[in-house]
Amino acid sequence: MNNLPLSIQNYLSHLWLESGKFAYISFDKQGGIQSWHPDIEYYGLKDLHLSENIGGKLIFLEGWFSCEEENDEVFILDFVNFEDGLVADIHILPSINETYILFINVSEKFKQLQSLQQERHNIDLLNQQQNKNILLLTQTQKELESRKKQAEIANQSKTKLLSQITHDLRTPLSAILGFTQFLEAGIFGELNQKQHDCVKNMLSAGTHMTGLINEILEVARLENENIELCTQSLPINTVINDCLHWLEPIAKKHRIKVFNLISDPIRVKIDHKRFQQIIINVVNNAIKYNRKNGCIIIRYKVLPEKLRLCIKDTGIGITDSTIDSIFQPFVRSLDKEQQNTIEGDGIGLSGCKRLIGLMSGSLSVRSELDIGSVFYIDLPLSFNCYGRNDYYTPHRLVYFYDNAIHFELLRNLLAPYKKYQLIGYPHGEDIRSLNLEHQVTLMLIDIDNQDVAGKLRQLQLLNEYIQPQATLAVFEKHTEAFAISYVLEETHVNDYLMRPFDFNQLLDIFEQ
Repeated sequence: MNNLPLSIQNYLSHLWLESGKFAYISFDKQGGIQSWHPDIEYYGLKDLHLSENIGGKLIFLEGWFSCEEENDEVFILDFVNFEDGLVADIHILPSINETYILFINVSEKFKQLQSLQQERHNIDLLNQQQNKNILLLTQTQKELESRKKQAEIANQSKTKLLSQITHDLRTPLSAILGFTQFLEAGIFGELNQKQHDCVKNMLSAGTHMTGLINEILEVARLENENIELCTQSLPINTVINDCLHWLEPIAKKHRIKVFNLISDPIRVKIDHKRFQQIIINVVNNAIKYNRKNGCIIIRYKVLPEKLRLCIKDTGIGITDSTIDSIFQPFVRSLDKEQQNTIEGDGIGLSGCKRLIGLMSGSLSVRSELDIGSVFYIDLPLSFNCYGRNDYYTPHRLVYFYDNAIHFELLRNLLAPYKKYQLIGYPHGEDIRSLNLEHQVTLMLIDIDNQDVAGKLRQLQLLNEYIQPQATLAVFEKHTEAFAISYVLEETHVNDYLMRPFDFNQLLDIFEQ
């Protein structure tokens, strides 16, 4: 660079030079080559000789510059591409005696500029796509709002039509039932046995239809949200006992045992009439969909600011594919044979879920096919009676097992929960050898289907000796419902579990 004229050096000092990489060539007024930089060959200028005419060497400047034309102004050509990806800015600097052509290496700058242009292009594409998405979203939202309004109008019309039809059906149906009752009472003369049976069937069908109409009206009112609630603080045990008293004849008819474990008068905020409807509906379903000689257990769990009712049955269960649809109106998760043998219309649970929601509660279910279902009803407490100190109090569990594998599995399931202290004893061990220094919170015992009577005797002795706060019977999966019901009825067992253990059900019962 020191070999260049001072004016050229000053010019170069004001240029951006990438790592100082540049080359040059100069020629006189006649176009004869005067000097050049060694790196000029990278720009295609090779085999140069002093005084050689440069005209044939500057093919890449053809159309832009001619050495034969006199020009006193600086000429700059940006981003000229050469071999091997080399890119240069070309500066042509005329002077008094010579003209200098500078080749400034801007390859990296060109790559950065290309990358920046590509990023800008990508941003432009993204902005275009985003604008299209916003437009599409706006159109979709407007379409959804329009369809929602149409659906609301259609739903209101449907509700109005249902109300009108059901009211119109009630009047003639009441007359039919009234005259049928007159016939049954013999007011119009004595009936023979065949006529009496026909009238009885007519009354039964008419009564069923009346119930169906009433439920349709209830659904219409719920969908229209035309229900006024009278929420008050009530003791849960009293309300449950009243409902079970009304359901007692139905349970006896189906030979279903109902075990109510709710005795504490914990107060909840509910609408008395509507909540009774919910409990009667859910428990009635547990009776109808139960297995022969099965049972139902009703218990509760206190949670922060709410009470959870658990209604557990030994019923036919619900498949995973249909469990989400049971809270939809007019949907029954039964096969054709079950639908023909079990009465119902699929309205009740949808109405229950809506009513519970209006009371700031919730209704959910967990079920296993051929094992049974557990319905959970969460209700707001009248006051927070959830004791955190009680929650962290260690619980001492004793498990009398038939197989060590069962105990090992239970121990592994409870290992992460430090508040549970599990002790295991194999079946047949002398209970007098038990070293129980503290009160046992929960006692579990395996019930062998082959020796239920022997297990009941053992259970009675264990209860007398250990005196646990609660007892759980552990049955093998697919144990007959009547066996579970028999054990619950004949002993002080509070609840039961099925092997292999269901982790969620396990914790749910343990935390009672």
